Amino acid sequence: MTDINRMKIEEQKKAVRSGYDMDIIPSDLNTYGGEAKRLLEDLQSRNERMFLITVLFLNTAKTKQELDNAVFQTSGIAQKYNCSLRRLDYMQEQGLMSSIPLGLNQIPIKRALTTTSTAIFVPFTTQELFMNGESLYYGLNALSNNMIMVDRKKLKNPNGLILGTPGSGKSFSAKREITNAFFVTEDDIIIGDPGGRILPAGQCPGWSGHSYLADQP
Repeated sequence: MTDINRMKIEEQKKAVRSGYDMDIIPSDLNTYGGEAKRLLEDLQSRNERMFLITVLFLNTAKTKQELDNAVFQTSGIAQKYNCSLRRLDYMQEQGLMSSIPLGLNQIPIKRALTTTSTAIFVPFTTQELFMNGESLYYGLNALSNNMIMVDRKKLKNPNGLILGTPGSGKSFSAKREITNAFFVTEDDIIIGDPGGRILPAGQCPGWSGHSYLADQP
C-alpha cells in the first residue's frame, strides 16, 4: 500500500508539471490500489492470515505427444477459471519430488493467498457419504462431485422425504429408488400411492415376491 501510494503521488506530481488533471493516474495503479485495500481490510477485520503456497499439477503419459496433450488440457481448464499454469521446463524432477507425499517442496514458485483462499486446497474438507453393501444411489456431492451411496437402514434415522416443486421429478426419483432397491436389496417393497402416480395396483409384472399397495382415491 505504501509503494502504491508513493507511485500515485509521483504520477500526480508529473500531472501537475505537465499541466493536466492530477486525478488522472494510470489504471493499473487504481486496480492494484483497490485490490491491496480490500486485502488489507480482510487481514485487519476478518481475521485472515497470509500464506505462501505452491500448487502443483502432475501430468503423466506413456508418450511425449500424450504428455503434451495432457499439459495443454490442464492449462485450458486452469485458464477457464482465470488461472495460469507455468510448465516446469528443466525442473521435472523437482516437480515430481514435490508432488509426491514427502512434505518437501523443491519448487521456488510461490503465491500469497489468504486463509479463505488457501482452505480450498486443503484435502478432506468435504463430508463424504459412501457405504458398502446394499447401498442405493442418492445423487452427487455438491462439493466433490462424488457419488452418494447410502444404506438408509444403517443410518440413525432411515426415513426419507422427497421435496420439490411441481414437475421437478419427485415421482421419478421415487421410481428410480424403488427400481434400485428391487435390484440391489432383498427388502419387501410396499407402495402406498394415493395419487396413483408411481405404480397402480396390478401393474408390476415380473416383480413377484414383493408387496405392492396402491391406495387409489
